[in-house]
Amino acid sequence: MKPTECLSSNTEAVADSLTAMIKREITTLSHEGYLNPSDPNMISAHDREKIVDWCYAVVDHCQYSRETVASAMDMVDRFLSTPSNSVVATRVSDEALRDQSKFQLLTIAALYSSIK
Repeated sequence: MKPTECLSSNTEAVADSLTAMIKREITTLSHEGYLNPSDPNMISAHDREKIVDWCYAVVDHCQYSRETVASAMDMVDRFLSTPSNSVVATRVSDEALRDQSKFQLLTIAALYSSIK
């Protein structure tokens, strides 16, 4: 196989992966207001960015893989973005979206789970 054929194959695979991720984001991750809040008391993209930076500082200090943070934030994003049929999960998710300390707790729990 020529290098250009390999590159073309990799480009197609990346394009397919991105298409699948965008489709999943549109269809599954659809919680109203997450990272685009209409209420100024809700967690914003800036709040998420600050906690991600803190998580990177922790994993860098402990010499863990930085992929750990990506895994943890994927868990947080899925939990906060996906509507739930459970009353308890919905309540916890809403509290984490409105309370900075609960958002931090959720993120730390996800980071701990990712490390383990």
